[in-house]
Amino acid sequence: MFPEVWRPSANEWCETLKCIDEFGRDVHRLEVEPKVGTAIFWYNLDPSGSVDSKTLHAGAPVINGTKVGLNIWTRQNRYRM
Repeated sequence: MFPEVWRPSANEWCETLKCIDEFGRDVHRLEVEPKVGTAIFWYNLDPSGSVDSKTLHAGAPVINGTKVGLNIWTRQNRYRM
């Protein structure tokens, strides 16, 4: 879940994003619906290179099954020059 980002309101996003929670309430913040074989990627810096606070995120607990996570740290510039 990305608590600083509003979910797009168009229903077409409900195939990818969580629109209704387990209690039947509308989900207003961006939350990705988990699907086997998929991943999400985002940059945590804005175009000026500053931290983008909207990328604050949290994972949801596993209700059933297995959760697999992977971090890939990207760089704008070469690591060693």
